[in-house]
Order: sequence, then C-alpha cells, then structure tokens
Amino acid sequence: MKTASAFSVRPGAEVAANEALDGLMSRLGATPDLLFLYATQHHAEPALLEAIGRRLPGVPVVGGTSCGGVMTEAGFHTGPDGALGLFGICDREGSYGVGAAEIGVAPHAAGAAAIQAALAAAGRDFEAPTLVWCCQPPGQEEAVLEGIQSVIGRTTPIIGGSSADEAIAGQWRQFSPQGVTPDHAVVAVLFPTTAHGAAFQSGYTPSGHSGIVTRAGDRQILEIDHQPAATLYSRWTEGAVSASDRGMILAQSTATPLGRIAAEVEGVPMFVLSHPALMGSDGDVSLFTDIAVGDRIHLMRGSPDSLVKRGGAVVANACATGGWPIDATRGGLVIYCGGCMLHVRERMDEVVQGVRDAIGPAPFLGAHTFGEQGAIMENCNRHGNLMVSALTFG
Repeated sequence: MKTASAFSVRPGAEVAANEALDGLMSRLGATPDLLFLYATQHHAEPALLEAIGRRLPGVPVVGGTSCGGVMTEAGFHTGPDGALGLFGICDREGSYGVGAAEIGVAPHAAGAAAIQAALAAAGRDFEAPTLVWCCQPPGQEEAVLEGIQSVIGRTTPIIGGSSADEAIAGQWRQFSPQGVTPDHAVVAVLFPTTAHGAAFQSGYTPSGHSGIVTRAGDRQILEIDHQPAATLYSRWTEGAVSASDRGMILAQSTATPLGRIAAEVEGVPMFVLSHPALMGSDGDVSLFTDIAVGDRIHLMRGSPDSLVKRGGAVVANACATGGWPIDATRGGLVIYCGGCMLHVRERMDEVVQGVRDAIGPAPFLGAHTFGEQGAIMENCNRHGNLMVSALTFG
C-alpha cells in the first residue's frame, strides 16, 4: 500500500480540485484505488466531482464537507475561498468500494443499502470488510450505524464523521459516486493488504457530576433526576451555561459536554460525548446525539490545552493498536470535531504538529465534522460529539 495527501485553498471547485489532484498524483505516482475527499462548503458543487472524474475515471470517492478547513501533514488549511483536501490509497491487491443511499425517513434502511452497494462495488458481496468509513449528514447517525451493522455485524470497526458546514445552516454535503448530495449515507468498505489501527476518544474528563435521564424526547433531555434538564445542567456548570439561556448554546457548552460510559478498558471508563446544542423554553436541552430515559449522563470538562493535545494522542493510540513503530506508518485519516476546532482555532497549527509527532513522516488528511463515529473497542461502534476518530495504516 502507498498513500498520499494533497490540498488546495484556491477559489473555485474545479480549480481547487485540479491543483490538489496535481499534488496527489505527483506524490502517489499511480492511480488511487480509493480517494477520500473533504472540502469546505465553498466547493460542494457538481464541478468538484466532475473535475475529479475527468482525471480519475472510475476511482471511488468518499467524503463530505468539513467545517472551517482541512488538515494535512503540510498544516491546517483554511481561507476565505474555502479549502479542499485529498487522501489517496494505492493498494492493487486490496479491495475497495463506495456505496451511497438517500436517508429520507429511513436512516436504518439507508445504512444497509449503502453498505451493500459498497460491498458490491468492491466485488466482495456477502463478506465482512476489514474496515468501514462512513459520512452522513448530522441528525440520524445512530440509525445509519445500526443499518450498516445489520448487514456486516458488529465486529468491523466503523470510522468516520458527519458532514459539516460553516454556520450550522444545513449546507453540509456528502461526496460519493452518486455526486454531491445533501441527504445521503455514504459508506466505503476497505479490505487493505496492510495492518491498520483505529482509535476513538475525547479530550474531556468527568467532573464528578452525574444523573439519570428521567424524561427524554427526540435528541432532547427534558429531565435529569426528575428536575428540569436546563436547571440541573446550569447548576453543574456553575452558571457557565445559564438556565435562563434560550436557543443555541453550542459555544457556551463546548467546554462542558455530557458523557455516557460506552465501555471500560482495563477498568478505565471510556466515554462517548453529547454536545448540548439548544436550550428550550421548557427547560429542555437538545443534543447532537440520541438519548434515552435511564441513561446515566456525566458532566465532562475539557480545556483548550486538552483539546489541542487530543488529536495527536488519538492518532498515537491508533498507531499503537496497529503495533508498528512510528516511522513505519504509511498514512492516516483523522476526524477532529468541528466544535473542538472552532474552540481552539487559533492553535490548529499545534493540533497538526501533534498529529505529525504521532504519525511520523507519513501523509494524512483531517476533517472537522459535526458528529464523529468510531470504535471504542470491539463490538462498540458509536456516534458521539466533540470526539477525535483516527485510522492509520502500517
């Protein structure tokens, strides 16, 4: 296997695509068998995939829009005209395929249809892939994951992120052989010939406050321990998020998300996070994840320093699970939450340097998403917020 990355901050989807493709093909030296594509909403138009299709006919493309910019080993790439990043895998003895399906009102069915289409495209129908990469719009990620797992089971790691835009205005898009789409689950199946490592973590720690969800709605917490959710959440944050706030609270709540224990590794609890997004007039708190009555939620705390360091730490963990030395890493993909990126935007060069330190001289591509998916441990693929998900090849 050989990998390479490239980027462009040029204006215009076609111009940016061609500049990035020039760099990618120069470094890769061959036609990729799978192409990962992440770009800001500025470039999310048909001309983007048309330009790639002219240069790389028949090459499967997977990805979506990224908030604020993209990362590669060359730095954090952003600008007034947007940014675009590519990561190509050349692995002639491996098998790769991409499938997509419209979500509509049937996210479970869309996940199942997309994975089946990806397996057919790879020529590996009825097999469980080594890895799955996914991209979908925010809103119904858990059901999409369940749909994927209904076909391939629960032991295959599912890694990826939900597409994002610049202002949470629904301008996110997904990229696939079906084009630039607003409401599709896009899935890539990977049967690589080399070793891989994956990790899924956050940069937050439990504060000591916790409670049981006693009333819940659709991605809403209505009551915690039989008290209005907003009241108790405000008390836990010591007023950093006021119970009288109404509407969007994403910026205020980034430092204090809610966590649920997804698994334990050697006695250490592993948390999946939910980002409080809206405060309602009835004391309810809306999230970017599903939530259910009976869930125990923990107030989590994170600092800018912990978020800056977490990107490199998760990539290092992914490499460690693969079991090879740093200088043997062939390449990697990093999903770094868009909310975290916005919180530490002025320090994104440090985030990139942390990933470089973890991955060595290997190429990588990073995107900033509005929801992250990963495998915390075997049989535990989850969707969360304010997380980092990494995939590395060795």
